[in-house]
Amino acid sequence: MAHRSMRDPDADGWERSDMPIVCETCLGPNPFVRMQRIEFGGTCHISERPYTVFRWRPGNEARYKKTVICQEVAKAKNVCQVCLLDLDYSLPVQVRDYALGLDNEDEPSSAVGKEFQLQRKVDEGSLDSSFAQQRPNDLLIRLQRNSPYYKRNEAKVCSFFVKGTCNRGAECPYRHEMPLGGDLANQNMKDRYYGVNDPVANKMMKRVSDMPKLEPPADTSIMTLYVGGLQPDVVEADIRDEFYSFGEIASVRIVPNKMCAFVTFTTRSAAEKAAEEKQHTLVLKGQRCRLMWGRPQQPREGGAAAGHASGSMAPPAEVQAAMGLAAGAAVGSGLPYASMDPQAMGTRIPAAGDAGKRGGSDEQDDNADASSKRVRTEMGTGYGAQGSAVAGGPRPPMPPVSYGMGPPPPSQPRMMMPPPSQFGVMPPPGYPGILANRGTVPPPRPPSSVPPPQPPPSVSS
Repeated sequence: MAHRSMRDPDADGWERSDMPIVCETCLGPNPFVRMQRIEFGGTCHISERPYTVFRWRPGNEARYKKTVICQEVAKAKNVCQVCLLDLDYSLPVQVRDYALGLDNEDEPSSAVGKEFQLQRKVDEGSLDSSFAQQRPNDLLIRLQRNSPYYKRNEAKVCSFFVKGTCNRGAECPYRHEMPLGGDLANQNMKDRYYGVNDPVANKMMKRVSDMPKLEPPADTSIMTLYVGGLQPDVVEADIRDEFYSFGEIASVRIVPNKMCAFVTFTTRSAAEKAAEEKQHTLVLKGQRCRLMWGRPQQPREGGAAAGHASGSMAPPAEVQAAMGLAAGAAVGSGLPYASMDPQAMGTRIPAAGDAGKRGGSDEQDDNADASSKRVRTEMGTGYGAQGSAVAGGPRPPMPPVSYGMGPPPPSQPRMMMPPPSQFGVMPPPGYPGILANRGTVPPPRPPSSVPPPQPPPSVSS
């Protein structure tokens, strides 16, 4: 450190900064972050220049992060000082340059040439890159992240756990998981920055090539596109602004409860062009939406429609066969109970010509009606005998209703208990006298022969 203190930082181009250049993912979800600022705390991993190091913890369960490159190097490629991903799209440099059609062949290969090029950009004032000013193409919109990916901030894998010798248990600050391995385990910081042989970029490019394409349906009469995953604040004008450039739009129908919309074009060619261009690049109100071809509504089957029209709810033929019923059986076809008939649904509905099948039930009903009429006539005759000589005359007037307490009911004779001699039991002594004296006042008790109690004698002193 003695050689650093003897040199002039401004002359050597050492970096002094108050805030780092980092992406939202590396910064963490907490808006209040405490950072450690270490002036000239390390050297840049790309240019080997001393720079100001920032160190912080983006979350409770995240690992500590720090800047690994200086700000001049980060500005030259528009990348984060920690993860070296693009600040606008959160993509590797190799994927971004490939999508924008940038060629990195003019980059110097030697460390001295790279340092000279970087210093020249600093002197000319052209260090701030213009990647954000370029219009994103379909590939960038397809691969970019619209929200932070905080899982990238997790702690590293515990090497002692992999060996089976970690004795910290739950107190270990590292993850107790087995490493995945593969090409992603061999990432190089310089390859990530210069966009050469980056395994993460190669994986993303392969995923793009394997994406399915939206094939148009064989039915040429379909000219409707389905748009799913809409935000609640999306209106019809927003959807028309995205599709009006492909052709004339016949209608736009939004279904709020399903969070989707249907866009219908007037020509099939316009619908195919819109589906090809907006398949993976449709973004409304900052939210990526799904785009598919619409499906025509299938007409209902004739049997089902006829069944609902006639009020019948008969199950299919295979269900009737499983129930042991003949397909198309009529109501009242000799089933034990009306509830077993799937067409009746628990209610016995008489059909035409059902009187003959019931076996003379109409005659029984006629006989029952005649008997009820005869009973009513007899009752009317009885009432007419009391009030009028004509049968069925007016009823006699009812006696007035008393709202007070009515007279007591007539007294009933008391039931006498048979003598016990009839049951084979000898009566107690005096039993006939008791029966003779029942219902009379009992005689007075004779005086007792026991003398009354005497007061205690007094004691004289």
